[in-house]
Amino acid sequence: MHAKPGATVRAGEPLMTLLTDTPEKFARAKESLEHAVTVAPEGSRPAQQLIIDRIA
Repeated sequence: MHAKPGATVRAGEPLMTLLTDTPEKFARAKESLEHAVTVAPEGSRPAQQLIIDRIA
């Protein structure tokens, strides 16, 4: 990851780099990551969930 959640980014700036030792899995990984990022309008901050789950 090149940009952390909430960071300001500019158009064309890379958000992440994907590396692999198994090229046949690259297309599937890239497809999964394409919808993993939301870019919000300038000046807004999406709510971030700090606690995902509790382990009892």
